[in-house]
Amino acid sequence: MPETVVELSLAEIVERIGCTVFANVESEGRSLPSTALSADAIRASSRRFCGIGPLNASALELVSFLANPKYREEAQRSNAGAILCSQEDADLLGAKEGPGYRLLLVCKNPYAAFARLSQVYFRPQHGYQGQSDRSMVDASAVIAASVTIFPFVYVGPGAQIGNGCVLYPGAFIGAGSVLGNDCIVYPNAVIREGCTLGRGCVINPGAVVGGDGFGFAPDGDENVKIPHIGGVIIGEEVEVGSNASIDRGTIGDTRIGAQTKIDSLVQVAHNVTIGKACFLAAQSGIAGSATLSDRVTLGGQVAVTGHVTLAKGVTLLGKSGASKSLDEPGLYNGVPAVPNREFLKREAFIRRLVQQSRQRNEASDNHKAGGESKS
Repeated sequence: MPETVVELSLAEIVERIGCTVFANVESEGRSLPSTALSADAIRASSRRFCGIGPLNASALELVSFLANPKYREEAQRSNAGAILCSQEDADLLGAKEGPGYRLLLVCKNPYAAFARLSQVYFRPQHGYQGQSDRSMVDASAVIAASVTIFPFVYVGPGAQIGNGCVLYPGAFIGAGSVLGNDCIVYPNAVIREGCTLGRGCVINPGAVVGGDGFGFAPDGDENVKIPHIGGVIIGEEVEVGSNASIDRGTIGDTRIGAQTKIDSLVQVAHNVTIGKACFLAAQSGIAGSATLSDRVTLGGQVAVTGHVTLAKGVTLLGKSGASKSLDEPGLYNGVPAVPNREFLKREAFIRRLVQQSRQRNEASDNHKAGGESKS
């Protein structure tokens, strides 16, 4: 379980996330509107905070955040000692008065600031250190001194494991694979031979990196397996969700760019190239040799056909499917995927057709009923 670090002063929080601090101040016995505190006032503040909390369950020792306008009323009632928010929300909220008054920590992106502050307060505690003699580590593997290897881990010949890596029980690291510093491989995750992970990658339980791709050559009644001799190359700080699968390349490598986040139950086929800082939501699938440029987002259950290219900044909404390349950034929807505005117009048009058809049928039924009554 994560463990809370020591308390942070107001000055330490400001230094770590960068924000402007607003508070109500007293002058000549009366309260003034929320005022930005000076650097000297921030350094002199005795306020300290011990963690992060939700708006509806916060205390003066906790920091909360407001990133969605629909929760403004809840933020107004919140007992949090400090709230991360935008300047617009700060203007509407105001800081609370009285003993232990609330502070507003104004930043450009409150949600990202919340994420960064959470990383300071909560760090994973693995509950084990060192390298277990009940693991199986090949003598030719290169293991940094600070690596944690739980019991029942396998590390193959020639593998290299960098400083600060943690390998949980059941983790499999294949021959010649390389893990950069500070990677975490959770229980029963598999990194097969010839794969490379950059610094700070997280491979969640049951994920498979470097499995064989779905490559077979039909020949009459036989499906001839194509050996997959490529690898998988993953950039820095990539996270792979539970039971996700990233197939190795047929000849060249499958590539995943730095900071890309892959959700649980995602399928990435052989020789796919994924750019930097992409999001792939659960149950999405990418067929072989497709290319996703930087900052592409796939919603849940999205399908991408093989050998197509998605431009930088493309977002495919849930259950949509890209059957051809998409050359412009923006929102896409439907099967096959089209710009979301076009999709919504088409859906509205279909609804009107259905409604008109229903009205014609009702009018026809009424006419028939009237004719029968006259006869």
